Amino acid sequence: METISIPQIIGLLGFLTYMGGFAGQQFGVIHGDSRAFSIINIVAASLVLVSLTEAFNLASALIQVGWITIAAIGLTLRSLRRDAEQTPR
Repeated sequence: METISIPQIIGLLGFLTYMGGFAGQQFGVIHGDSRAFSIINIVAASLVLVSLTEAFNLASALIQVGWITIAAIGLTLRSLRRDAEQTPR
């Protein structure tokens, strides 16, 4: 029987984070346009990306980098909008 490695455990945590975030969004616990949802996706993608150090897959790596990039841009835009709304006119 093969033992599970640290990168595999990290990847499984990423999978669980993805599933938890998506389930929370689908069940109305987390809103898809919330900061929390973006952060959950960044964490999940980062964990899965770490797991790819053991068994690299280019397509999967690109998906994770894309997910991190899109979520980070979303967080930035959300923050800029919030700051603009709070700025006195």
